[in-house]
Amino acid sequence: MKTLKNLITLVLVSCATTVFAQSQGSKPKENSSKETVTKIIRIKGPNGEEKVIKKQEVITKKSEIKLNPGDEDKTNQTAIYTDQQVQVQKSHTAAGDVEGYTKISDGKGYVMTFFNKSGNQVSKARPLSNGYYIVNSGGKDNCLGHFDKDKNFILEMYDPKSDQVITTVYKAN
Repeated sequence: MKTLKNLITLVLVSCATTVFAQSQGSKPKENSSKETVTKIIRIKGPNGEEKVIKKQEVITKKSEIKLNPGDEDKTNQTAIYTDQQVQVQKSHTAAGDVEGYTKISDGKGYVMTFFNKSGNQVSKARPLSNGYYIVNSGGKDNCLGHFDKDKNFILEMYDPKSDQVITTVYKAN
């Protein structure tokens, strides 16, 4: 009697396990990962004011895991991964006023007007090698500048008081 009871219990547990295993395998599993990349750029202007630019990208990658339909009757089945779907969300915030520029070609380079909250500044930009420009705002104030992929003009100048290179990003108008 005790053996019959154990046998019936074993059969019921194995049936329940089989039904549970079959119901879990019917929907495709998803393989996903999420990554957030944040860049914070602090720029100190010539008047001592500080500008903070925050760039953030959220990268989400997803792919489904499915069982190989050719292995349907096999005990050990192989998995098939679908192509990854990559989604990138970009956000860009800047504290303070957005600084912009305009440029006019003058045959030797550009005459550029830089707009910022301390006033407009007209400068001459002359091309150097590798896409860089020497920017002269008058007197001995020479800076190095270049355009990025978004057509923003990035101006870099050396500050002897702080012994650092100051970078200013001017947005394309």
